[in-house]
Amino acid sequence: MATGIDVTAMRSSPGSATRCVRRIAPGSWLGRAVRAVVVFTMTLALTSCVRVYYADPIKARVVDAATGAPVEGVNVLAAWQAKGGLEGGNIEGYVKVMEDVTNANGEFSFPGWGPKVWMNGGIRDGAPLLILLKPGYEVSFLWEGRYGVEFAPPHLVSSWNGKSVPLKRFEHSQDEYKQRLSGVRTVLDTLIGKEDCVWQSIPRFLHTVDKQHQVFIRQGSTFGLEGLETMEARAAKTCGSLKSFVLEHGQ
Repeated sequence: MATGIDVTAMRSSPGSATRCVRRIAPGSWLGRAVRAVVVFTMTLALTSCVRVYYADPIKARVVDAATGAPVEGVNVLAAWQAKGGLEGGNIEGYVKVMEDVTNANGEFSFPGWGPKVWMNGGIRDGAPLLILLKPGYEVSFLWEGRYGVEFAPPHLVSSWNGKSVPLKRFEHSQDEYKQRLSGVRTVLDTLIGKEDCVWQSIPRFLHTVDKQHQVFIRQGSTFGLEGLETMEARAAKTCGSLKSFVLEHGQ
């Protein structure tokens, strides 16, 4: 005869899994009701389970797609997006965001990080997303595709680690260039407004975006990217001045 009820949830952590158990004593109708409530509550908890992530370092090299020569001064943004919502496709936040700029050998690198606890959704497909931005070249979006639509495991890696990334020179009109950059604006739209001030991790990237925005303005265009004033208007007020921070740390 059963003497109680165990409701178990699995919680991921690096290298192991922690089992969380709730034990409810049996009883009359009240005991059965309590058991039903616990099962329902734990079912909800499993859909938004606390996750723990950690990532390996990333080191790669950007080269000119035509010549194979290293490309210096490429702004590289790395973003680990967390997704959730009813269909699992809404961006709930950014578990980690980092930036670097390629050196004379075209190299960029990101240190490993974690463990980091995350509660809002989970990392699915595309993480880490690498965005490569340098005026005169195509903007490149490198999505990680190894996880498909499933939740990523706690241990995260990049397929580009140790490889050379070819970058093409942009040889089309300025109007087409502005259209290509709209993807950068879309990512920043989901990043800047977060209350966790994650934009403070990418001042050099934001400064480059602002400089390209000023180029478009001088050409008489009002479409393409946003300047620092517009970004600051959308940033959480608790994070301080985005414009001042970028001007101080993004040079």
